[in-house]
Amino acid sequence: MSLFYTGVRCTSGQIGAINAGVALASMAFQPVWGTLADRVKDRRLLLAALAAASAASVFAYRRFTGFLPLLLLACLFACFYTSLQPMGDAIILKALDERGRPFGPYRLAGGMAFALAGVAFGRLLDVPGRALMVPVYAAALCLVTALSTLSLPVSAGGQSAGRRMRFSELFRQRELMALLAFMAPVQITMGYFYTFFSPHFVSLGGGTAGRLGLCYFISACSEVPFLLMADKLFDRWGAWRLMSLSAATLALRWLILGLSGSVYVVMASQALHGWGFIVMSVCMAKYISRSVTEELQASGQMLLAIVSFGVARAFGNLALGLLAGRMGRQNVFLACAGICLAALCLARPAAKIVNNGEEYQNM
Repeated sequence: MSLFYTGVRCTSGQIGAINAGVALASMAFQPVWGTLADRVKDRRLLLAALAAASAASVFAYRRFTGFLPLLLLACLFACFYTSLQPMGDAIILKALDERGRPFGPYRLAGGMAFALAGVAFGRLLDVPGRALMVPVYAAALCLVTALSTLSLPVSAGGQSAGRRMRFSELFRQRELMALLAFMAPVQITMGYFYTFFSPHFVSLGGGTAGRLGLCYFISACSEVPFLLMADKLFDRWGAWRLMSLSAATLALRWLILGLSGSVYVVMASQALHGWGFIVMSVCMAKYISRSVTEELQASGQMLLAIVSFGVARAFGNLALGLLAGRMGRQNVFLACAGICLAALCLARPAAKIVNNGEEYQNM
């Protein structure tokens, strides 16, 4: 999407503002959809409706140009689209827990789809004048998602039987809050990466849109080893240890991006993605499914999305985007490495405090 916005002549500041608007809009609506998902008798229908609304809003992109219309459309799209994954996770995790099946291999399907889409869209954008086709294909895929939700098991919200609990109850869980606080600064760096890596990469010598697609293909494929072992690793090491490994890996990844101007070194560094973002994502999703009461499962996944795709992405796009204007995009990756290392240093004492003196707790 950053290349799409660049293609319709948005500036770097405007691109950062649009992505920050997406994050803020998702923060406003995810608690609403989470609460509703916990109360409806069949969450599949709500998921399908959100996917269909996403399709309609993203298709409208091709009709408008200019910063303000694109900003409004992006926020409208975010109201629906950013809730799809956390709500889907809540449905699928419940079904898998009931059947005693691991989550990792199922989550792998999303990673491989992301890899294939990265290659396909990268090649599409290498053809002059084809950028406006991106919303058309994205809308079609959202419609496929809407139809595919009907094949999921029927999934009633935890409060559909009558008991009511408020979204705010989640904030009373100390360890959940500590894990989210640890994750937030790391996700800030991911927010910067997803917005500004694409224009940074194509500015390098030999950085084509096709090779950019290969970057995302490499990063998605690198998730395979972890996802195949995710459930066993989580049971053995718990969320704190695995997420600490994730922060350390991302620090190394950002350090490479900040120091290297070689397109091939940058492409190779995408292999580190497999022990970065996906570890944070899966660990938090599984932690919520095991520790949060059944009545707030969907709300818990939405809270995760609010922090990771809302607060963190908004800050990453606005603050780090402004910093990029002063320091240059590449130098901000060095700052991102420092942020991850700082979060890693604070993780150990935070875990010790919330676990009553124990450094870590296996979940």
